[in-house]
Amino acid sequence: MLTLSRGLVGIAFSLALQLSPQRAWADNAGAAQVLYDRGVELMAAKNFDEACPKLEEVTRLVPEGIGAKFTLAQCYEAQGRLASAWMQFSFVAGHMGQPERAQISAERVAALKPKLANLTITVSPAIANLPGLTVTRGGTSVGPGQFNEPIPVDRGTHLVGVAATGKKPWQLEVKVESDGQKVVIDIPSLEDAPVETAATPQAGIPATPPSAEAKPTWMIPVGFTVAGAGVAALGVGGVLGGLAMSKASEANDACPNGLCSAEGNSLTSDAGLFADTATGLFIGGGVLAAGGALLLILAPWDDAAEEAPGQKALSNVHYYSPSEFGFGVGASF
Repeated sequence: MLTLSRGLVGIAFSLALQLSPQRAWADNAGAAQVLYDRGVELMAAKNFDEACPKLEEVTRLVPEGIGAKFTLAQCYEAQGRLASAWMQFSFVAGHMGQPERAQISAERVAALKPKLANLTITVSPAIANLPGLTVTRGGTSVGPGQFNEPIPVDRGTHLVGVAATGKKPWQLEVKVESDGQKVVIDIPSLEDAPVETAATPQAGIPATPPSAEAKPTWMIPVGFTVAGAGVAALGVGGVLGGLAMSKASEANDACPNGLCSAEGNSLTSDAGLFADTATGLFIGGGVLAAGGALLLILAPWDDAAEEAPGQKALSNVHYYSPSEFGFGVGASF
């Protein structure tokens, strides 16, 4: 039972594959018939500008339709597009399946050929060998086989364009005004396309090397401030160190033979406090002084020296003032 079911599914799938193209062809054929009938009606009313696009769509939907191509050729000829009519008649003339239409088409081909306007695009060998060369006429690519050959064209405006690698595009609009007109377009030497270069600096503004990294200008005032604070800390440490030595000397005098009075003990305690504070200030001041010096070494002095017109120069002022610990340090920018 399972085998039978699978067999039926396979048959159904195969039929679907066969019927899908037939259904699509039927849809195209139906639309083509409607458009063909409408095109013939418009031709009978001499409305060729609307009739020809209808028939063009018919030939697109059913490319093998010889009758549609024959009628389209008649529409083109009535519209004045002799080159397009000649091309369609030439196709039908070579189709022996419909001898009557083939005979009429062959006669029209012979009658129209002397009346055809043609356009020759002359391309020199130097231009033909350019890398990436493309030539177009009316947006349609023109192959090398058409170079230097008179190609039949309809009356009207034709835009010829040329492009190549590393060259400026070139184009020319030419108008074919009458049947039988012979137009020749000589493709000139193409100009070189401009080479893109890096932007040049403006006058008075020095160029910055691409790899250079801008350094922040705040490093200079901050460096001075930090270094100044370090130097001040070292100075305060020196003062406190001197006070510690003085207190220690007084404590030694007040503690003969290691026996200290209350005043001696107080002097010894003060000497230790001053010594510890001085040590901390020496260490902190040394770190701050070294850090400030490093900032000043790395700072962009050249950038800081140049000021924009009208910009106030950045200044830093260091000041020292009395405080409860002796004196303080500060800065303004």
